[in-house]
Amino acid sequence: PAPDVYNMAVATMGIDKSKCVIVEDSAIGFQAAQGAGIKCIVTKSSYTKNENFEGADLVVEELGDDPTAGVTLETLKSLLLL
Repeated sequence: PAPDVYNMAVATMGIDKSKCVIVEDSAIGFQAAQGAGIKCIVTKSSYTKNENFEGADLVVEELGDDPTAGVTLETLKSLLLL
């Protein structure tokens, strides 16, 4: 789970990592996000629901429109401490 792609993305776009949130659906992707030092929301899938996401900034069942089950703008702001 190398963080290279995330590091390259923030460098190419000139973005501060503290202003980023990565959305992942696998433990390998989550570990890459951690390695890059970027906040990560994990949305589980039927394939990855049993993987270890301990340490993720947030783990959700879906990203959808339901604010009790998904992710809202307020959720993102709270992760970034805005």
